Amino acid sequence: MKLLLLTLLATGSYFTAPAQASHSAADPGRALYREANAPAARLRLRAATSQHENEYLNKGTYETGYLRLLDGRRVLVIGQRYHVGQRVLQVQDSLQIDSTQYWPLAAVRGFDLGTDDDAPPLSAGQEAAAPVVRRYRARLVQEGKQGTRREAVEILTSIDSGPLLLAWLPVVPEPSGLMQVLVAGPGTAATEPLRPLELTQAAVLHLCGSRADEVRSFASTRHLRYEQATDVAKMLDYYNRVVVAK
Repeated sequence: MKLLLLTLLATGSYFTAPAQASHSAADPGRALYREANAPAARLRLRAATSQHENEYLNKGTYETGYLRLLDGRRVLVIGQRYHVGQRVLQVQDSLQIDSTQYWPLAAVRGFDLGTDDDAPPLSAGQEAAAPVVRRYRARLVQEGKQGTRREAVEILTSIDSGPLLLAWLPVVPEPSGLMQVLVAGPGTAATEPLRPLELTQAAVLHLCGSRADEVRSFASTRHLRYEQATDVAKMLDYYNRVVVAK
């Protein structure tokens, strides 16, 4: 917690004004940030998000976490929430908690909800629990015959960009409200979209291609279930290790 507070103080002025958030006029992420926070644009975003409050992740609760900027930096923020319908992050100012700025999804690589400090200490011999930090990354996705679009997906595999990536895609169905679709695909090719994945043995092993037999053996040995997304993530983590190693 001390580390969290010190980091917030060190970056406290980062979001206090659009001008302070810009290091270079040539940075496309900063340009999009400035456009989104111009007075007229802020009013439009505030109105659009207020009309559909149920399209926020986590019911609109602000969470401490990290912004992943296009230049590769990770910036700690005291509170942020993501609106799926508008594809925009609303970020609290660490010095003025009632002041927020908007970051369009196109202006960032992604964001993390939660911090490493949130993990409880482990007792002797205790195994680490599931990661507290939920990693959202901007990736191309494609559903059915619809065209590709850039969305924030929650990464389930252990790395953000590997040979294969598994993620939850939050979507807004009709009537308005959030649901999740499991998507998978190449993690290293930014131009290759992620597509919906059925939680069946046939679909998962087809995704693994020539390594299907190795993944099937691994899943059987570890008693992993193809209908469980967390278990499939472990299978794809194994696939990624094998492919990289060989």
